[in-house]
Amino acid sequence: MSSSYDIYFRRNTWVYSLDPRVKLAIVFVLIVLTFLWPRVPVALGVSAAALALLLVAQAPRVRIVRFLRGIVLLLALVLGLTTLFAGGAGPAWVAWGPIRITPQGFHQGALLASRLLALGLTFFFWLSTTDQGEMVRGFVSLGLPYDWGLTVALALRYLPILAGLFEQVREAQEARGLDLAQRSFFARLQSYRPILIAVVIGALRHGERLGWALEARALGAEGVRRTTYRPLSFHRGDYLVFASLSVILIGAIVLRLL
Repeated sequence: MSSSYDIYFRRNTWVYSLDPRVKLAIVFVLIVLTFLWPRVPVALGVSAAALALLLVAQAPRVRIVRFLRGIVLLLALVLGLTTLFAGGAGPAWVAWGPIRITPQGFHQGALLASRLLALGLTFFFWLSTTDQGEMVRGFVSLGLPYDWGLTVALALRYLPILAGLFEQVREAQEARGLDLAQRSFFARLQSYRPILIAVVIGALRHGERLGWALEARALGAEGVRRTTYRPLSFHRGDYLVFASLSVILIGAIVLRLL
């Protein structure tokens, strides 16, 4: 699998050395701040904070730009469709049949789009800076059953694996003479059929090998006590970050109540 499809990437920065539970706390605080105030600047501020964390972690700029390019179309659709069909009270900028473009509808669309951007960057930061094994240990240490934590980590892991498998099969078919660029839209859809079949077969083989590996490690066996090579423990930096997050969260809730 190409490494470009792996969400996680490793850098020697203090962000990567944080405990996975602290990173999960960062995600929780950013999500709470996103929905605590129904304001577009707040959501954009959370997006800027998540982007700053990615830059501090020295995340590859290419991957950040690729993620932003991939989400910009979705944001535009959310903004446009919500503005067109949300309606709202007050004078309309444009009124044409059932479609009424109002300032309230535009604000609602901008709020949804900005919140979606904030959530996307927040989870992208979490998935990019947290190893799947650390995710499992973090979930388990928080009380989640081991099987559940492993299921979440495997689901996040196999999404880029399937994307890389699809790209490999497509390149192999093109090397054998498959031309996808010179065909019409429907012809290209039909030509993707052998690619999808090969991807499904490859996914089934991956699942079979994964099942063998889990069975060899006695997953689901009764009376088995799981141990870890590197148990999780808080360090000085983890305490400082967690204390800062607690102050920010408490202060935000107090300001919201006042």
